[in-house]
Amino acid sequence: MHESLHILTMARPRKPSITLPPHVHRTVSRGKEYFTYQQGRGTKHAGPRIRLPHPADEGFLAAVRQATGPEAARAAAGTFAALIEAYKESPEWRELSDASRRDYGRYLDELKAMWGDLRVADLEPNDVLTLRDRRSDRPAAANYLIRVLSLVISWGVPRGYRTDNPCEHVRKLKIGEGWEAWPWEAIELVEKHGPTWMWQAVALALYTGQRQADVLAMTRAKIRNGLIEVKQEKTGRELVIPAHQKLLAVLATMKSDSVQLLTNTRGLPWTPNGFRASWNGVLEPPQQKWGTLPRHHLLWPIKRAGLVFHGLRKSAVVMLLEVGCTTAEVQAITGQSMQMVEHYAKQVNQRKLAASAILKWENAR
Repeated sequence: MHESLHILTMARPRKPSITLPPHVHRTVSRGKEYFTYQQGRGTKHAGPRIRLPHPADEGFLAAVRQATGPEAARAAAGTFAALIEAYKESPEWRELSDASRRDYGRYLDELKAMWGDLRVADLEPNDVLTLRDRRSDRPAAANYLIRVLSLVISWGVPRGYRTDNPCEHVRKLKIGEGWEAWPWEAIELVEKHGPTWMWQAVALALYTGQRQADVLAMTRAKIRNGLIEVKQEKTGRELVIPAHQKLLAVLATMKSDSVQLLTNTRGLPWTPNGFRASWNGVLEPPQQKWGTLPRHHLLWPIKRAGLVFHGLRKSAVVMLLEVGCTTAEVQAITGQSMQMVEHYAKQVNQRKLAASAILKWENAR
């Protein structure tokens, strides 16, 4: 249990920025804030909802401790709750990036809500299989959940929670090839017809091969002598990427009075949610009025093709490979694993070999 809260002082009733203890939730109704304690909220194993005072009021922490209960303060030895709590206090957990802790934490909380009272040693491969199959309509999420479960159980094996990992007997669900790479025609559409901020973001993602979070975090201070320094949020990997000539031209069009390279229309750094909302808003077709001819939406082909921002990272990999870069050269730019780059390389090489074969066939007597 946290003994302190980090509260940025703001006069109530304005919304404070608060790091809440586990299982404490904030809701707003008719402009008024309410705080409640509920374990497993949103799941079929949800516990009772207990009303709490405001975090700024005296007695808040005491109320949280009372709602938690004396038995819940310390998870029973050998249970999933004890395993997950121990893992979150371990050096291995602290070594993870902030992004990985957020992603893993969401699934660990779900596992704790479902199986917190169950003994880790009693878990069977069939239980893992059932857990995976319940989410078969979302195979990527199902695989990620099993991956996190496997990770925490493997961490617990040398610590006496059990002697093996039942997740090793359950294969991953097939999820296809992931997000589509952007064809060059779609990139040109944004350059010619998209708003300036959108093209700047696309150019940064394409010519550096980085994720959205890393693109939005890029600062002017990290560009020196045509080199862009990047520390990836997800992996913590540090990269130095030479700027493509076309990217240098785009960088020259950006405002020089801001710390971040990419800013919104108010000149402020993008938040992830704000960027996604603006991005989706631009791609949505304009509202049509009854009785008038529909207005042509020049960016509609991007939406219709299902292209997403993350696909630009794949485009960077494919284009680098197609111009003859080695997998090691591509990895030096994108920071991806060698296995992932080699996967893309097989696809690119197959297309090249197939094209060469047909050409030979056509030219044969």
